[in-house]
Amino acid sequence: MIDLYQIITSIIIGIIEGITEFLPISSTGHMIIASYYLNLNIENNNIKILEILTQLGSSLSILYFFRKKILKIIKSNILKKKINNIHILCAIAPTIFLGLMFYKKIKKLFNIQNVIIGLISGGLLLFFSEIFKPKKYKIYNIYNISILQSTIIGIFQILSLYPGFSRSGVTIATAILLGIKKSVAIEFSFIISVPLLIGVSFFDLSKHLTNIKILDIPIFFIGFTISFLVSLIFVRILLKILNNTSLIFFGIYRFTISGLIYFFSLNN
Repeated sequence: MIDLYQIITSIIIGIIEGITEFLPISSTGHMIIASYYLNLNIENNNIKILEILTQLGSSLSILYFFRKKILKIIKSNILKKKINNIHILCAIAPTIFLGLMFYKKIKKLFNIQNVIIGLISGGLLLFFSEIFKPKKYKIYNIYNISILQSTIIGIFQILSLYPGFSRSGVTIATAILLGIKKSVAIEFSFIISVPLLIGVSFFDLSKHLTNIKILDIPIFFIGFTISFLVSLIFVRILLKILNNTSLIFFGIYRFTISGLIYFFSLNN
């Protein structure tokens, strides 16, 4: 029987995923943090499924929001313009390859201690990108991103396999250092996230399908729906904040939350 705590938990997880997916602060890291403070066992099959479906919900909202741009890229591929499927493949292939190869080992890293390390490390990268970014950008349009730049972004995106590092954070920071305008870097980051996150969600879900119980489906549906709707409602606001806010601010946030978790929860 579904109880009120399960419903509240599902809503909280959905809201956290829906908001943090668009910011360079690690949605996965915040899901683990939330599970820790809600006393949820992240090894529990139901919790895993809930987290997978909330991620899928936010991923589908990204797909919907960028649908026109994605269709334009597909058309440009047909018309043989500069950006095509090869660019996207180069940007996601390294993460997919290593993610599949070390799947079980990566999942073992999903704990609050490693999230703190990931948050701090990712924060340092955000600081680095703001301090050493080029004075003048070279790329002002997503269609001018080269295959080499896509590949370099893809290689650095491997860091996001570590919980707390943030996929969007590392891709945006790397793109900026490569001379890509911030707004273009953000757009490219979320477009390449669509096949990656949706693919990962379905792959993870396939690992747990046999353990899904009919009575738990409403809880999973609530988490999925909340995540999708929250992402869809706040996407414009969050992307505007991301575009107009220095990455150093997000780095400071990451350091702050890491310190608070360590000193008030783990250092006792």
